[in-house]
Amino acid sequence: MLNRDSLAKIDYTLFFIIFLFACISYLSISMAPLKSGAPALGMAHRQIAWYIFSTIVAIGIMFFDYDRLKRMHWIFYGIGMALLLGLTFAQLGVPIPMVDKSHGAMSWYALPGIGQLQPSEFMKLFMIVSIATTIDKHNEEYSIRGLKEDMLLLGKIALVSFPPFLLVFAQPDLGTALVMFSIIVSMTLVSGINWKLIVGILAAIICGLAFFAISWFHFPEIVNIFLQSHQKNRFLAWQDPEKYSDDFGYQLIQSLKSIGSGEFFNYRFNSAITLPESYNDFIFAVIGGSFGFVGAVTVILLFFLFISRVIKAAVETHDPFGSYICTGIVGMVMFQVFENIGMTIQVMPVTGITLPFLSYGGSSLLSSMICVGIVQSVRMQTQKFMFS
Repeated sequence: MLNRDSLAKIDYTLFFIIFLFACISYLSISMAPLKSGAPALGMAHRQIAWYIFSTIVAIGIMFFDYDRLKRMHWIFYGIGMALLLGLTFAQLGVPIPMVDKSHGAMSWYALPGIGQLQPSEFMKLFMIVSIATTIDKHNEEYSIRGLKEDMLLLGKIALVSFPPFLLVFAQPDLGTALVMFSIIVSMTLVSGINWKLIVGILAAIICGLAFFAISWFHFPEIVNIFLQSHQKNRFLAWQDPEKYSDDFGYQLIQSLKSIGSGEFFNYRFNSAITLPESYNDFIFAVIGGSFGFVGAVTVILLFFLFISRVIKAAVETHDPFGSYICTGIVGMVMFQVFENIGMTIQVMPVTGITLPFLSYGGSSLLSSMICVGIVQSVRMQTQKFMFS
């Protein structure tokens, strides 16, 4: 029920951070060059329109009782899976209406009058809610936990999370699949399972990464099973972009040039630099080139503040379900920020991951703002006790 106490619990700092993100997004997209060399001013205007719409949606969700998601999560999960299966069938040759085949991966639907819809962006959120529901119900059912109960919970999490993960990976969309994996890991770590299993999970992940690294250098035929040619090319470009400067290393080299040209402080984008997807996946390169070191650090600090506010909501709530959802959102945003910024400065290989709140795109922005609305809902329904 809406009252003065509920309004007092709204995290206005979080909304102010989103406002700053909107300003930075508009400025950086308006400076981002298109293929013609002209700035993407029209896209910047559409981004603001998406910000206005997404903010209205977030405010509506903020006043929604997020606890109802426990009863509704299978509906959203089912819708997300149906949309992902439609893309999978289209990839297999089945004629599915409105599937966009203009990009390398079949990850979008073309909606008349609206634009492109990327189901995986929303499936990340649906998966967070479903995993949170699964963990919460399991912990309520098994108040006394042992190895058997913990293994059962891991099995339940796998049943919920692996189907969408595999469908996205098969599109192929390695970047979003990795984001989903980070969500699964982060929520599993706070699910209450025994620390010995946690250590085992982390050890398995490390071993998997080591196996991939060894296979990459010594057993390429194994890598060919999991990665398609364009994905392998991105790893090659990451290793030695100069060697592939005329092909798939070009984008990374231009990104490094852009960030380097910004120096300490700047307020212009170097028009001599041609940067593909500058307004989307490589928006951080535009920020670094247009606003310099000061602008880049400001963006990183804002993300740090955003994540800290979500963690604060997760810690302060007395509802485990709300805490699990906030944890999933933290895991999602942290990985996206690390991967997106990392790939622009050659710390990570290039993947098709947007920078939350800043990259151009309605699906990414709307799903991110829905997360903000849910976090605010968790805060508004947090009860404060005299003794806690």
